[in-house]
Amino acid sequence: MGGSTGGVYTAPKGGYSSSTGIAIGAGAAAGAGLAYLALRNHATMMGCVEASSDGRKLMNEKDQKTYALIASNDVVLAPGERVALKGKKTKDDSGKPTFEVHKLVKDYGSCKQ
Repeated sequence: MGGSTGGVYTAPKGGYSSSTGIAIGAGAAAGAGLAYLALRNHATMMGCVEASSDGRKLMNEKDQKTYALIASNDVVLAPGERVALKGKKTKDDSGKPTFEVHKLVKDYGSCKQ
């Protein structure tokens, strides 16, 4: 192994083996892949929550599309409230846009009519 002299790093005699470089590269690639999987399709939406025949819906102010909201019991979404939500854009079985709500980022109060 390499040593150190006076706080200055000294590489090991003969350098690193090729397997060490491969292991470092594989570890970096795996970390980048996990970060991509964790962050993809996570979106933030803002708009007014409305009642619908299936539950709740929201028209996203950014893309002007209406999404059916799928929220857990932990997230309370009241119709008439302007909110910012974090979650995942998906589509239902018929191809309609839906939004799986993971978190209520901010409640801005009632929508202005």
